[in-house]
Amino acid sequence: MKKRIISGAVFVALWIAILLINNPLFDTTIVAVLALIATYEYYKAFRNIGYKPISWIGYLGCLAIFLMGGIIPEEYKLLLIKIIVPVGLISAFAYMVVGNVKRTILDVAITIFGLLYIPCLFSFLKLILGLREYSRFYLLYVLFGAFVSDTFAFLVGSKFGKTKLAPDISPNKTVEGSMGGIIGVVISFIILTIVGDLNGIPGDVFYWTMVGVAAAIAGQFGDLTASAIKRFCKIKDFGNIMPGHGGILDRFDSLMFVAPIVYIFITLYV
Repeated sequence: MKKRIISGAVFVALWIAILLINNPLFDTTIVAVLALIATYEYYKAFRNIGYKPISWIGYLGCLAIFLMGGIIPEEYKLLLIKIIVPVGLISAFAYMVVGNVKRTILDVAITIFGLLYIPCLFSFLKLILGLREYSRFYLLYVLFGAFVSDTFAFLVGSKFGKTKLAPDISPNKTVEGSMGGIIGVVISFIILTIVGDLNGIPGDVFYWTMVGVAAAIAGQFGDLTASAIKRFCKIKDFGNIMPGHGGILDRFDSLMFVAPIVYIFITLYV
């Protein structure tokens, strides 16, 4: 329990630092390192059951996050994506062919999925932090969308949960808990929007309520996705870098799905 509390405190301190230290290089480094560790955990999970993913291709995606975070000029960022994506794909298939099929098409699929699943989704955190106005405040929507959903889903599910949500993937999750998570996120988004409005940050309660519903649902799919991967790979947690909480991917599975929802809304409607 002591280790769990300490690791949880470090986790909270990390987010407080990100919220307070408004520095592009700091933001980029933290997000890239988190993505790198999560990618390592993901590939390690599949090696646990005999697959041979091409890890360096996933790590290349994490490097792209770092380079895109203000390290290279804005006009070259799209060019970087146009280079890394095809090079990664071609390299993965080339590895399979040159390796005399020691790596199968499934290894390539796991590799490419890892590239899209982790560095790609993590990059939306950096995109939000890179917004010119109110980036730290918008990050709160991402944090609330992930962690409030988890908390309310657990509390409501423990008290009222009867109907299994996805018994083959995560037996303890319930429909009632899922609904509690959605309601919790909606309430938190409404409060955030009102607080933002009082401090001169524009926001529409109706729109953010809709985003809250979408973010909560997305976050729960993120959680279930990670659970499905862990069940397939026959592991309990992706890692133990955070004692009592598991690995980085265990803690960020929901957040990775929430961040794109929040970013898309901001770019379309704010």
